[in-house]
Amino acid sequence: MQYLPQTASCQKYFLMIISAYIAAVYHSMKQELRRNAPGATPIKRRGATQVSQQPTGDVSALPGLITFSQEYVSSELTQNFFTITQKIQKKVSSTRSVTLPSEMFPVLPGSHLPLNNPALEFIKYVCQVLSLDANIVNQVNKLKRDLLRLVDVGEFSEDAQFHDPCKSYILPEVICHQCNFCRDLDLCKDPAVSQDGSVLPQWFCSNCQAQYDTESIEMALVEALQKKLMSYTLQDLECSKCKGVKEANMPLYCSCAGDFNLSFTTKSFTEQVEVFRNIAAHYNMNFLLETIDWVLSMNA
Repeated sequence: MQYLPQTASCQKYFLMIISAYIAAVYHSMKQELRRNAPGATPIKRRGATQVSQQPTGDVSALPGLITFSQEYVSSELTQNFFTITQKIQKKVSSTRSVTLPSEMFPVLPGSHLPLNNPALEFIKYVCQVLSLDANIVNQVNKLKRDLLRLVDVGEFSEDAQFHDPCKSYILPEVICHQCNFCRDLDLCKDPAVSQDGSVLPQWFCSNCQAQYDTESIEMALVEALQKKLMSYTLQDLECSKCKGVKEANMPLYCSCAGDFNLSFTTKSFTEQVEVFRNIAAHYNMNFLLETIDWVLSMNA
């Protein structure tokens, strides 16, 4: 939700659709459990419609609940989804250039995709979350196919495929100085991050809720960046044919006549540096940002 634009209430609509589905399934589950409770009067369930599928997903789910979920997606949710998508498409339109990101989309620490079509991304994100329920996968796929026609995007095109809009960087073994609790901290995705635009970020221990030292986290990131630079500089070359590691320094080709390539590619290193840059810029880590600029200027 956080990677959708605030424009045209995309985030609010996302939350509304997902929460409405969860609430509807929850109330249906309570009624189903009440009907199946010991001593309760048995009630004949509604017959499955043509759009319903056999319970091939979650085998622990009650048959009546599966039927309700499938019918809810095929009827009420589909109607609301189409109406909301049309509203978003009328209020905002995609940018002409498909390679440049739109300013409507928020820039967060893990941002890495050139997002430019709010209606399309709204469809992909909502359908991706709904498809986590294995019992309604067929219904969601059909819904997504119809919605993509609405925004003039082909079902099998690359634009229609879901890609995680958030990259991840996990800082390993962060220790709380209050309770000595040790855990890995994802600086791009961790939901425990609390940040105000005017102050430094605050990360909290999941065990005792004590605040982590932000400067220690920044220094750990600087050290991790320097290690990545060192590993990139001192890496081994490997043969593109036999995958063997280059042993001598002078040969231009492997003994099998293959070319030598980097085992840690420049593209991969650049992508990791960009993640560090996004974290530094978003969380006002000036020392980390200066270190990144120095690394890039010395290794153009």
